[in-house]
Amino acid sequence: MPVNSLLFFILKVFLFLPVCYWGWYALAELSTAIAVYWAEPLLQSLFPALISSIEQMGYRVEVIAEVTVPAQDVRKGMVAELPIPVNPLIYSYGLPLALALILASPFNFVKTTRCMLISILVFLLIQIWGICFESLKVLFLQTPPELLANIRLLPWQLDIIALGYQLGALILPAVTPVIIWVWFYRDFIARFAPALRRKQ
Repeated sequence: MPVNSLLFFILKVFLFLPVCYWGWYALAELSTAIAVYWAEPLLQSLFPALISSIEQMGYRVEVIAEVTVPAQDVRKGMVAELPIPVNPLIYSYGLPLALALILASPFNFVKTTRCMLISILVFLLIQIWGICFESLKVLFLQTPPELLANIRLLPWQLDIIALGYQLGALILPAVTPVIIWVWFYRDFIARFAPALRRKQ
């Protein structure tokens, strides 16, 4: 592939990025609603006595946990709740890059559409992952145990929560776009190698 074609591909990626970021932000409430639809029952099944619900406000959510406090601190007929704010967009910021890479690659309606749908699905799963692990991180790593109905986790379980949160917040959103693109466009990427060698 000529060097000019490589530069043209890079230019197309940068041209598609603003459009993809606009679409990602415009549909943020919808993607958040889908993520909440699956994250809420998942968290409730893991900790039914602790997780009450997930409330959505625009593209942000609050995971509502029922906490234990002294009876004199709670009015009669009321339940003490701890809202955990989560921004699901933190976990899907790589989606626009994935879509831009796909759109800048050779166009084939079936393949391009399939790759875009797979990218959207993967990042929805990452959002669900992020909502769950960030909530668990706040509850079990930052909240006093006496507020959690004395639910105590083993050290290895706490390590998994910390690792899951770090993966969801730092690693998965950043590397997933490249992994998806490389996986589906290996032949196209292989054509870059001669151009890169000539450029060096």
